[in-house]
Amino acid sequence: MNHLWKKAGALLLTAGLLTSILAGCGNNNNGSSEASKETESKANSSASTSSGAEAGNENFNETGFPIVNEKVTLSFAYVKSANMRDLNENAMFQKLEETTNVHIDWQYAGDADWPEQKSLLLASGDLPDVFFGSNTLKDMDIMTNLDYFVPLEDYIDKYCTNLQAAYEAEPIMRKMITSPDGHIYTLSRKLPLRPKGCDVPFINQKWLDNLGLEMPTTVDEWYNVLKAFKEQDANGNGDPNDEVPLTGSGMFDWIRYTNAWGITDSLEENLLALDQKTKKPVFIPADERYKECIEFFHKLYSEGIMDQEFFTQDGSMADAKLKNEEVSRVGTGIAWEVKSQTNPHSDEYVVMPPLAGPNGDRYIRGNDATIIYGRNEFTVTTACEYPEVAMRWADAYADDDISVQSYWGPYGEVLDKADDGTITFLDPPEGKNGDVWYWEVTCRDHGPKYISPETEAKIVLPEGSGDGAKLECDEIIKDFVAEPYPLVNYTEEQMDEISKLTVDIYKYVEESWANWIVNGGIENDWDGYIAQLNQMGLERLMEIYQEALDSYNSAS
Repeated sequence: MNHLWKKAGALLLTAGLLTSILAGCGNNNNGSSEASKETESKANSSASTSSGAEAGNENFNETGFPIVNEKVTLSFAYVKSANMRDLNENAMFQKLEETTNVHIDWQYAGDADWPEQKSLLLASGDLPDVFFGSNTLKDMDIMTNLDYFVPLEDYIDKYCTNLQAAYEAEPIMRKMITSPDGHIYTLSRKLPLRPKGCDVPFINQKWLDNLGLEMPTTVDEWYNVLKAFKEQDANGNGDPNDEVPLTGSGMFDWIRYTNAWGITDSLEENLLALDQKTKKPVFIPADERYKECIEFFHKLYSEGIMDQEFFTQDGSMADAKLKNEEVSRVGTGIAWEVKSQTNPHSDEYVVMPPLAGPNGDRYIRGNDATIIYGRNEFTVTTACEYPEVAMRWADAYADDDISVQSYWGPYGEVLDKADDGTITFLDPPEGKNGDVWYWEVTCRDHGPKYISPETEAKIVLPEGSGDGAKLECDEIIKDFVAEPYPLVNYTEEQMDEISKLTVDIYKYVEESWANWIVNGGIENDWDGYIAQLNQMGLERLMEIYQEALDSYNSAS
């Protein structure tokens, strides 16, 4: 087993190589460095190997198993979390090696070590055959080092029947990995049994019952409920001043409340929405509906209904109010899944159906592509001597059964598969917490995955916790889900522009947001605020978002 931090650390022992690394960083892989020359040589080598395989390399089988007659070893770099089991010990991978006859030399780094080790590997050009998992490379890593990565579209079309079927069933999976230059450099995934909605609003049903109140259905009714929570000792402990009707932390927690005003944020681009009618990108803090929402929340803040520490506390402080042992103190909030978020008072809380806003809009943020889908799961480098073998292995990994096990854990250890195909969950070993144990034996953030609807229908999730509990929440809100701005691809130049433009814009937006909710005044300040955003480059930022969306929509 190779540890990447040892491998990368060894690179620094020679002054000559260190000089090469620094030189490579300085010229941004523009082709003039020694690393770029080495990359070009490796690319030519890979092309020769691929051509040889296609011409009838006797060791390589284009279809069926094993993939190769004589065992081939490929090096895979991946990021290993502290509680994740060594992949060499994973029964699923052991079985996959028996089936494919491909041995994987797993090379890992820990979460904390990986950013530095990744920089060293990319700077030096000393690459593994494959970067494995969405937490290894970011979009920018790929787009700024294209010479290091093998275009994969021809391999997909020739060798990858599982991936082809997935892309036909879910076109988004191919669109989200098609770069602006038309090539595919990395593979995608779709996670199984994901909810349609993202975070959900919740409310204390016991408090409603204590005060004889109905579940609110509009923002005006919600205001009246929250005001009653504030004034009428809703938790019934005799202290009318210890209730926090509405809590949360920071702007990117609050932004989800704009749903009722007809705009919904995106996980990847927090202040960006997709207009549900025009299907064009919308910068939320520059939209008139945002202004209306701010005015409403200023009223909540000024009347002491909104948590006065919303702007200064972090998530753990807001959670502490929810998890107060003696008595429930919070009336409403937003969470991924209600039961775990509101423990130890989870019996008091329920999902609050999306509220109708001033224009009758009832939205919930749709599950972003990064929750249901993902990319950068499997990236073949030009160091790989056998890219056709790597891609056939990736296609085998995208099989239904392997995808199920890579997401939840191996059959016979975590899962049981009955003769009729029904898949159920086994109990964790004695003394092991179920949720913690499942994370030990899965590799859900690693590798291309797709599970057909037929197989998904046979998976029986445990009720009341984890994915099962989330899907229970989803039943209440799924009909109100808004389409989020998709996980588009940007060019290197676009990413650089976005990075520069958003620094000042986001800072100005957040400062203005806090000031307006605390002190009011948005109506008088609005025109000057918009003018300042445009001076900071907002119009150009929106052009980039539209260009990227157009490119995404045109991808086949």
